[in-house]
Amino acid sequence: MKTNDEIMDILDRLKRENNLSISEIARRVGMAKSAVSKYFTRQRKFPLNRIEDFANAFNVSADYILEYGKKQTYSEEIINVPVIQSITNDSTIIAEASPETYYPTASFDLPKGQLFYFKMNDISMEPIIPKEANVLIKVQNKTNDEQIVAVTLNDNPTLFLRKIRKQDGFILLLAENPDYAPIIVTKEDSMKVVGKAIRVSYDI
Repeated sequence: MKTNDEIMDILDRLKRENNLSISEIARRVGMAKSAVSKYFTRQRKFPLNRIEDFANAFNVSADYILEYGKKQTYSEEIINVPVIQSITNDSTIIAEASPETYYPTASFDLPKGQLFYFKMNDISMEPIIPKEANVLIKVQNKTNDEQIVAVTLNDNPTLFLRKIRKQDGFILLLAENPDYAPIIVTKEDSMKVVGKAIRVSYDI
């Protein structure tokens, strides 16, 4: 089990990499800014029962935080994960879609479940997700507020990424880039949540 300082070192690094303020982190995890600030300044011990909330705030898995840096023994098997930009059937996404290419990924570094990569083709999610980045998507249709999800809307099979926020009677799909207006999804719209973004990879 990692110590409190080790966990906070990882969260500090994720905070810097994602360029997030304490206020934004507090909003994403649904906690008071003062409480979150005390975790990062080591004035209060980090609550392990909130690890999932903080992992979601940084778009990583809880295991990534708890296991980061841990020595492991593993086979260096490389898996070609498909890169998919559109779908034809949400019940068999990987089988029905036609992968444009594949992104080689070490098998030990992959979470369980059905996975694919989405290549970011615009700047709507910058600075968190830069254009041309490969975003690892875990296929699932259930998500929480403030998670970044891959969705399709109405009759367009093309996937796109947005942060989801459920409101009373409608859903907001939010870009990180303020130049992109929120998308309001009502009951008249047909929105399919294909999966949750869990990791970003890109070449320098």
